[in-house]
Amino acid sequence: MTTSPSSARAQPLQVGPSAGALAAIRRGTSLPVLDVGPYLAGVPGALEQLGADVKMIQENLGFFAIVNHGVPQPLIDESFQQTAELFELPPEEKLKHRVGYHHQGYLPPKSSILQSRAIIDKIAVNTKKDTNSAWLFMRERTADDPKVLANVRHRGLNQWPESLPAFKIALLAYQQAMERLALALLPIYARALELPAEYFADMFREPEYYQRCAYYHPEPSIEEGQYALAPHSDGSFLTLLPMTPIPGLQIMTPSRDWLDVGYIEGALIVNTGQVLNRLSNDRFIATPHRVVNPPGKRYALVFFFYPDDDASVAPIPACIGPGEQPKYDSRSLYEFFVPYLDDLYHYNDKTFMAEAESGKGAPSTTPALESEPLMN
Repeated sequence: MTTSPSSARAQPLQVGPSAGALAAIRRGTSLPVLDVGPYLAGVPGALEQLGADVKMIQENLGFFAIVNHGVPQPLIDESFQQTAELFELPPEEKLKHRVGYHHQGYLPPKSSILQSRAIIDKIAVNTKKDTNSAWLFMRERTADDPKVLANVRHRGLNQWPESLPAFKIALLAYQQAMERLALALLPIYARALELPAEYFADMFREPEYYQRCAYYHPEPSIEEGQYALAPHSDGSFLTLLPMTPIPGLQIMTPSRDWLDVGYIEGALIVNTGQVLNRLSNDRFIATPHRVVNPPGKRYALVFFFYPDDDASVAPIPACIGPGEQPKYDSRSLYEFFVPYLDDLYHYNDKTFMAEAESGKGAPSTTPALESEPLMN
């Protein structure tokens, strides 16, 4: 297992948060919007200002929007169009690619109860099946990849629909563009934690990602306490999500109210997941969020970005304050990732699904399919 560089000393930010970001956090009625264009263009001082803004946002709300991010809008539009066509495929074709041992493939509607121990102290226990359907992808690999050959869980071959070749072309281009952007954002997070800008480079030499193409249909028979996607927090280092004009996404504010996320044309939503929450020793929050029953067909192209499988996700020493102790154990990203998915998704655990839906269930403590090796 590689480790994050422990010798780096804190480098205090030279500026404070901008007036716009501060005002958005104080109002609490919409997401802060950050313009990353000048930073990506190399404008002096832009990195330091974004670091100060992200620090303030991630210590308070955990979500923001970015504009001028460099991901071509035609690529995003085409990816949405192809995703819409994906979910119009006949049920029998989609079910040929159903998820199983690997969290890669088609997840039918109402086939899982999203429930997580990570936020159990903040929300009521979910006992209802989520209404959304999804198609799940990990980093694209070839048949001769060592992790594919070793059948490493969640590191297998992606399941692409044979009848939609244009979908694969669009989504691979989309994933590559999102990966480039996520890598470009790493120095902002390093400075937000008052670390050297290049701090995270060694952890992202072979980064992993998880792409979730989701379809939230308007459910006519929604039950009380049922969601299109139940409250949860992401497991990622950071998450990127293109905005859509169809509402439904809500995030939990520090006062535990639910904030409706409004649409900003051309913007991407960015939030911190549990990996950066661990690395920062709880300084940067992994905010609970959910999707409620939408008024129309809603699609999502969620890009979850992770460090290398063997990177340490233990708290960074410089993020542990005087008199504090590490709040998380030392483990690799992969050792975190598999239990995270098992804690959140329970479609392989028939007993859990039956008990949870009856109201008798509690967050599972036994990973599904644990007879298979975690990683070689």
